[in-house]
Amino acid sequence: MKQDELLLLHDDGYTTTLYPFFTDAEEVKGTILILHGMAEHHNRYREFTVFLNENGFDVYLYDHRGHGTDKKLEELGFISEKRGWEKLIFDAVDVLSYLSEQKRGESLILFGHSMGSLVARGATECSDLCDAAVFCGSTAPSKIDSAAGLFATSLICLFKGKRHPSPWLNQALFGRKRYSSLSERTANDWLTRSHAAVGLYMNDPYCGFICTAGFYHDLVKLGTHVTKTANIKNTPKDLSILLLSGDKDPVSKYGDEIIYLLDTYKKLGYSNTDCILYENCRHELLNELNRREIMEDLLQFFLKVAPKKR
Repeated sequence: MKQDELLLLHDDGYTTTLYPFFTDAEEVKGTILILHGMAEHHNRYREFTVFLNENGFDVYLYDHRGHGTDKKLEELGFISEKRGWEKLIFDAVDVLSYLSEQKRGESLILFGHSMGSLVARGATECSDLCDAAVFCGSTAPSKIDSAAGLFATSLICLFKGKRHPSPWLNQALFGRKRYSSLSERTANDWLTRSHAAVGLYMNDPYCGFICTAGFYHDLVKLGTHVTKTANIKNTPKDLSILLLSGDKDPVSKYGDEIIYLLDTYKKLGYSNTDCILYENCRHELLNELNRREIMEDLLQFFLKVAPKKR
C-alpha cells in the first residue's frame, strides 16, 4: 500500500523524495530499498513492489539525481558539477541510515539494478546499515575499459562541458557489438526479450534519454571506484550478497563480469555471497519473460535473510 511521500535533505542541500509502499501483512518480514538503473525511474519497479508487499515486505524507492518523473525533461541525465558519482553513493547511505531507524521488521535489504547496483555496492563499501544486498545486472569494468572511459569522458567534458548531452558517448557505451547483436527489432532489445517491456521503455519520455558528458564521466568513475579491491574489502564480512545477471546481458559481458565479481568476493572471504545466471535472459531481469521465476528466487533469498537479528 502506497504511503505519503517523504523528503530527505542531504548535506549538500539536495532533497531526495522517498516513495514508501507498506505491506498489509500482520507480520512485516523486512524492509527493502530499491535503487533503479540509468535513464529510468522508480515507477518501473511497480510490479516487483506489489509482489514484495504481497509477501510481507515494506518497500522504499527513490529516483537518483538526474532522474525521475518529477524532474523537467531538460534536467534529466545530469548529476552534479563535482563528484556526482560520490553523491549518488552518499544519497543511498543517507536513505539507509534513515530506514535503519524507521523500518518495520528486523531486516533491511538493499536491491540495486544496473547503475543502481553500482550505487548499492558503493553504499555497502562505506556503511554497515543493511543485512543483505542484491546486485542485479551489475558490471566490473577492467582497468583498460575504465581508463579508456575516463579518458573519453574527460575530453568531452573539457571541450563540450559537463552539461552537454552526448550521443557519441552513449553510442560508445551502448552501441558495441555485444549490444547491437541483440537488436532484432529496436536498438533497445538488449534490455529484455519482452517486446512489451521494450515498447513501454521507448515510449516513456523519462526513460532512455541521452545523458550528459558529466553523467557518463560519473558513471565510469562509479564503476571504477566500486570495483577496486581495496574498496570491496570495506564491505562488512557478514553481509549476505546475491549477484544476479542474465547470461545474455551485454552490460556484464554476458555474465562474465558477474562471475568475476563472485570470485572476487569469495577470494576476499565473503562466504555469504551467491550468484544466479539466468539462461537467455538479458539486462532487465525484472522485465524478462520469466520475471515471475526471478521474483520468486529473490523472495526466497529475502526470506532467508529476513529473520536475522541485527
